[in-house]
Amino acid sequence: MLRSAATMLLASAPLVAAAPAQAAPQQAFPCGVSYNKVSNNLTTDVSVGVACEQEQTVAVQITEGDTVLLSVEKTVKAGTERTFTVTLPGNPKVCATLKTDDASTQIGNC
Repeated sequence: MLRSAATMLLASAPLVAAAPAQAAPQQAFPCGVSYNKVSNNLTTDVSVGVACEQEQTVAVQITEGDTVLLSVEKTVKAGTERTFTVTLPGNPKVCATLKTDDASTQIGNC
């Protein structure tokens, strides 16, 4: 079973790697990003850190499914880190989306 799964993966790799000619190139996110999720029996703390070498305005949105839990836009000064934290009940599956003028990235359970 494992052998056939590996064969399927290798056989499909070129199809996954090929991109349509009209696809826009993906910009690398200009800042370092950290993600930390700590849960206990009652709550979960989700923290997203953003560190930039150059000053950037960064929009951060943390969601659970279609529900927006946090949505902020902050300027991250050069050489500093901003951390955004939410405390939630239970242990939800959350996604963090970060955007600048030219790029975006997602982390967590997206």
